[in-house]
Amino acid sequence: MELELLKQSALKLQDNATALLKALIECNTTDYHEHNGQKKLIPILKDMGADVTLLYPDCQSLSAYPQFNSGHSYEDRPCVVAKFRGYGAGRSILLNAHMDTVFPASPKEWLTDPFHAIEKNGRIYGLGACDTKGGMVAMLMAIQLLKNIGVQLKGDIIFTSVVDEEAGGGNGSLACIDAGCHADAVLVAEPTGMNPASVQIGSYAMYLTIEGKSAHGNRKKDGISAFEKAMPIINRLSQLEQKWSKRNFNLLQPPVISVLSIEAGDGSITLPGQCKMLINYTYHPDGYDYHSEIMAVIRECEAQDEWLREHPVQIALHHNCGPYYTDPNSEWPHIVSETASQVLERNMPVVGLPCGSDGRLFATVGNMPTVVMGPGDIANAHQPNEFIGIDELVDAICVYAKLLCDWCGGEES
Repeated sequence: MELELLKQSALKLQDNATALLKALIECNTTDYHEHNGQKKLIPILKDMGADVTLLYPDCQSLSAYPQFNSGHSYEDRPCVVAKFRGYGAGRSILLNAHMDTVFPASPKEWLTDPFHAIEKNGRIYGLGACDTKGGMVAMLMAIQLLKNIGVQLKGDIIFTSVVDEEAGGGNGSLACIDAGCHADAVLVAEPTGMNPASVQIGSYAMYLTIEGKSAHGNRKKDGISAFEKAMPIINRLSQLEQKWSKRNFNLLQPPVISVLSIEAGDGSITLPGQCKMLINYTYHPDGYDYHSEIMAVIRECEAQDEWLREHPVQIALHHNCGPYYTDPNSEWPHIVSETASQVLERNMPVVGLPCGSDGRLFATVGNMPTVVMGPGDIANAHQPNEFIGIDELVDAICVYAKLLCDWCGGEES
């Protein structure tokens, strides 16, 4: 397939791509509202000639998987699975993007309505612009591009628009795997600046609840400050993070430990009787027992404090988004890297993903070679004024289209 033809064809789809992206941004698809975007997507997929299935995650059947995250429900929250059938004898590919978005971060810092797409200075602004509605649109436009220029693929394309990714669940993609969505390779559209990632760090979040004893703030000796009892734990976790900073694994950054939130006290002149913290740590797919080290720190702090010995820290899981590893030197990551480098005319080596994605499920549960690669910068995700460059969108369409030809086998009709 001539590269120049692909690039010209991608440019011709720029207006269609930006229009669809704007339409999806203007659908509120925050957690439990994904159906707003899925309803808009379904007729588009059918018009493109796909066989479309709606798949509702079933908690009872998914609970058999260790990767299942409980506490979620899925009424009116379907995943959309669309199959574009090849004419045979080619390798298949599964394209994955999530329809759900986070809730708008720091609403007062948004310059526009997060649910109203704005085009300015060559960028599309709005919630989900790069995470992952931009990548989703680029995938669909890549399929449309090949149709427009008369290319038929030998292998099947399975496109999945899933729910529940941002909530730390991943149960949408897990449901697709459980329902038999399987292919010879998987491409996940998380924003990576079109750098292919075949290694992903793990993320574990948990609540720590420290009990204290309320008392008048001016009579501190009558009570126990739960917040002050939490401070040694925070300090020891910081020391552990320094120890972990020397750990390296392949393409991944060293693990980090973060305190994401602290709730203590009510603002009155009262010692806080309870302190609730949400902590998160990342970990490598190296088999090392990171969780035991975290727990050892907590237990040591308890052992060194008489109050905590009698009132142990309460611990509850928030999420465990595991890591994954697809050998960067294996065929699928190599092809993705070569294709992206050729189309973008610069070196696009395989990298490590420093955050979670549903790629872990396709790799570890589905046992499929998996690469995460999408347009946009992950630094813009989960931030006020999220955006994606229109040129990034067009480049992604071209890369994806070339990749579909290279992997699935494409012939002009």
